[in-house]
Amino acid sequence: MTTFLAHEGMKREAVLRTVQAFTELANQKDLDLPATEVQRLTDLLAKAASIPPDFAMGQLALPCFALAKTFRMAPAELATALAEKINQTIAQESAAPASNKAAASKLVASASAVAGFLNMTARFDQLAKDLVPRLLDDSLFASPLHSRPQPERIVVEYSQPNTHKALHVGHLRCLVLGDAVSNLLAAAGHEVIRVTYPGDMGAHIAKTLWFLKNHHQEPAPATHRGDWLGDLYATAHAFIEDASKDPAQGESIKKAIGGVLAELQNGSGPYYELWQETREWSFTEMRSVYDWMGVTFDEWFTESQCDAPSRELVLQKEREGLFVRDQGAIGIDLSPWKLGFALLLKSDGNGLYLTKDLELIRRKFSDPKVTRSIVVVDARQKLHFRQVFKIAELMGYPQAAASAHLDYETVNTADGKQAFSSRTKNGMKLFELKRLMEEKVTKDYLERYRSQWNDDDIQKTASLVTVGAIKYGMLKVDNNTQVHFDIAEWLRLDGDTGPYLQYVHARCLNILDKQAGTREVSQGTHSLAFDLTEDIEKDLLVRLARYFDALRQGAELLRPTFVAAYLFDLAKTFNRFYEQCSIKESAGDVRATRLALVAATAKVMERGLGVLGIPAPDRM
Repeated sequence: MTTFLAHEGMKREAVLRTVQAFTELANQKDLDLPATEVQRLTDLLAKAASIPPDFAMGQLALPCFALAKTFRMAPAELATALAEKINQTIAQESAAPASNKAAASKLVASASAVAGFLNMTARFDQLAKDLVPRLLDDSLFASPLHSRPQPERIVVEYSQPNTHKALHVGHLRCLVLGDAVSNLLAAAGHEVIRVTYPGDMGAHIAKTLWFLKNHHQEPAPATHRGDWLGDLYATAHAFIEDASKDPAQGESIKKAIGGVLAELQNGSGPYYELWQETREWSFTEMRSVYDWMGVTFDEWFTESQCDAPSRELVLQKEREGLFVRDQGAIGIDLSPWKLGFALLLKSDGNGLYLTKDLELIRRKFSDPKVTRSIVVVDARQKLHFRQVFKIAELMGYPQAAASAHLDYETVNTADGKQAFSSRTKNGMKLFELKRLMEEKVTKDYLERYRSQWNDDDIQKTASLVTVGAIKYGMLKVDNNTQVHFDIAEWLRLDGDTGPYLQYVHARCLNILDKQAGTREVSQGTHSLAFDLTEDIEKDLLVRLARYFDALRQGAELLRPTFVAAYLFDLAKTFNRFYEQCSIKESAGDVRATRLALVAATAKVMERGLGVLGIPAPDRM
């Protein structure tokens, strides 16, 4: 489980108290601490703050190892001395007359020394007053993340499926990851421009068109023609592989396909017209998938748009002296950056993927306010994008130096033995997958509500749960780890799954409906005393406070996994809270506090799921 920092307000106070304590200790020891050294140690404490392994040990831990070197003391000895000073200060503040007390709310109740760490225990009632009302009225969600960088305008490119190929579950990892990263950056205060870049050129398309025109007699279906094209491509590939066993026939087919490619590049001819028609079938299928997954894009770029301009761009930069020509081919030597030689135009004048990507990045940076581009593409393209960004930087785009390739591993079968592939047709088509998963959700979980819900409600909820299962299954795994797709496992209502998190959110709303008669319990919480009588209530409160830390870390590292892990942890904690703390049998401030915690959990679960792109059904 990833460790998140504690509530920001408590962390700031803990660091300030520690700085005050070690400054007093330095004075006692006649140790000269320049202002620059004090600031350095302050920054170290803030960055190194963590969570103790046991809730009973405190809610925040500050390491004293770096401080110990400055004070020439053992870390444990220094931690003990600092804890004593902090506790003395807190005791003095508590004993002071009310009129003399600082106006600011105090969130640290006490300090203790544990194995070289300075552990802080929260004032839970004050933490609740500081946090819960602002969660319930949404004001905290509108606040900027603490210590966030200057807001940027960032282009995030994700989802680059090829036309004329079937979309399968493997395509969803890029889509889901890119969308969640975009949501994270937006939540951190950045302006995000979401871009998709479908591949609508290439040999696979020429093969499909050639086969369709010369060897396929059946008409295209009325619906799901993108899927049909994908099957046709797989059939065409197998047909050509088999026919090419005869060298003469193979050479004839190769020449014919070359002619198709020439038509597509020249933009005229019967194959070009067929390409225009069939490409739109694939685009229609892509849009349907994006609608189903709740994803929208600000810009659609295509390979064909970038093809001719990219060749002109390379020729222009060659004339300017940036690129070199050798035996008719044009490229650039990137060996000073250990990136080898990058070929940009072949001797026949045709470009490569790298060529078109340079035109694409030029288009992205045509807006001077764009600060960087993040490209979400699988891990096999690492060298490619290092070359793209370096060449773009040399072409005069400083944004390229700050840009990043966010790579990820493949989606494999449940046993992990095989990655999904359009060519081999081993990946289930997405709409067939959608149907199977929704049927399973309905049968396993929703059929029991048939007498209470109408058919549309059941169908809508089944769709939301299916989307949640797929997205969470993709996002709970780190980018650098392969995903093993397992329908039964991902649809479980218990365990580390999307439906489990959706169920906990729906359960919170159901509790509010039954116990409070309303889901809007924010009124009155600003004056609530927050009577927290059980440790699990305090545990839930602190975990609610850590939401924004998970959000910030996820945005800084481009890792939605941080938010996914946080939500699973919050969901488990909430279920323990509900099992141990009766709302029905409680009264007064205790009851009001517990209902407020339920409402705050529902709010954070909904927001957190939203960042992951996961819908939060009202009932399940």
